[in-house]
Amino acid sequence: MSSDPRRGLFIALAVMAICAAWFIVLTLNEAPIRDALGMNRHAITFAAITLLIFAAAAAFVFARFAAVREELLAGRRVLGRWHVDSGTWNAIAPKILAADERDKRSAAVVVVVLLIVVFGLFALADPDAAVGMMSIALLVAVAVVVAHLVGRRVEKAHWRYRGGEVIIGERGVLSNGVLHVWALPLNRLRGAALGGRPPVLTVAYAWFGRHGWQEASVDLPVARDAAEIAARSRDALSTLASTGRVDGI
Repeated sequence: MSSDPRRGLFIALAVMAICAAWFIVLTLNEAPIRDALGMNRHAITFAAITLLIFAAAAAFVFARFAAVREELLAGRRVLGRWHVDSGTWNAIAPKILAADERDKRSAAVVVVVLLIVVFGLFALADPDAAVGMMSIALLVAVAVVVAHLVGRRVEKAHWRYRGGEVIIGERGVLSNGVLHVWALPLNRLRGAALGGRPPVLTVAYAWFGRHGWQEASVDLPVARDAAEIAARSRDALSTLASTGRVDGI
């Protein structure tokens, strides 16, 4: 996340306030609303309940992101901190972006091919539904491609040099203004590794989703004079990962 999480928190709280306002108005004016909306009021209430639940979850996540960002900037629970010069940053960024692009492009191609094969088989099995099946496949494939392109644009924006400050904490990292947090429910820190030329500290974390634990990692360029700090940070993160002390905290 490159934007201030407090903005997301404000929006989530505003949505919760709107939902709460609907419940209050419905309670105080049930008869007029029943006459004006009929059964539609139940659909609005269901939508308000759903929005309230999702907004509350989002508010919790944004509040945690804001708290971790604040503690990193204030130097609390920080394991390592350094500044990377623009030359070092710009030497590392293209390599990481290229490797990430290869992985994600391959995944997108696999998804599109599977869509074509699966829906193509459905179309062959039922020629009358062939147009509809292939239309669905095309729409989903376009959505996959658009998501891939948007993701690449966001990733490139994250790697645009903006001071090169790297702050590593127990609950997250702030790299070049981009925040990564693993101290959330159903999230865990996996570990850290240091290597490459120029050196890069890679922090791995994961979250639990529909298909089990989903892995993610963040690459942190290391300044020329910060090799020792990076090594200590790697060791500290590896220890935290092995003990699980920050999982969901």
